[in-house]
Amino acid sequence: MLDFWFSVLSLIPFYFIGAIPAGFLIAKSHGIDITAQGSGNVGATNVGRVLGIRAGIATLLIDLLKGIIAVLIARLIFNNSVFYGSAGAVVVCGHCFSIPGKLRGGKGVATSFGVLLIFNLWTALLALGVFILVFWRSRIVSLSSISAALSAPIFAILLGADDSIFYAISFIALLSVYRHNENLNRLLSGTEKQFSLAKKD
Repeated sequence: MLDFWFSVLSLIPFYFIGAIPAGFLIAKSHGIDITAQGSGNVGATNVGRVLGIRAGIATLLIDLLKGIIAVLIARLIFNNSVFYGSAGAVVVCGHCFSIPGKLRGGKGVATSFGVLLIFNLWTALLALGVFILVFWRSRIVSLSSISAALSAPIFAILLGADDSIFYAISFIALLSVYRHNENLNRLLSGTEKQFSLAKKD
């Protein structure tokens, strides 16, 4: 029992890595409250739409690194797939439900991709391929993200991921779809917008 609670407490720092509100802080440095602009989301897509490509890419890279760094640290601490799989899920939860960001986190796409890169490179690259293909055809980020998220567990099991990693990837995929619930409603009603960037850069 003590080992269980020690493991649970050991995951808390990974939540706070994920909870760093990169998009919110970048927008704040420009004098903008990103939660009151565009879609109100603090992720790279909305930051890019509001502030331009450089701010969007900066947000994307920081969010990506959160996932990479968290899982790498977890593997260094305890190279057990249950532990670092859980750390990957927790860092994405931190991103999506950020206490420092007043629970106005992002959709978790970039952070999830960072986690996937360390879980299994080929799963990550194949899911990225799905994202690129769907985006190339639709120019809709949300549809591309949902498609990539749902494909990831399939690729993971086809590539022989162990149970712990498969469950972690499945959880992350379902969380990503849940975070896109408003986008799903707009997709179903045909009102979801195609992606465009602000021209501030």
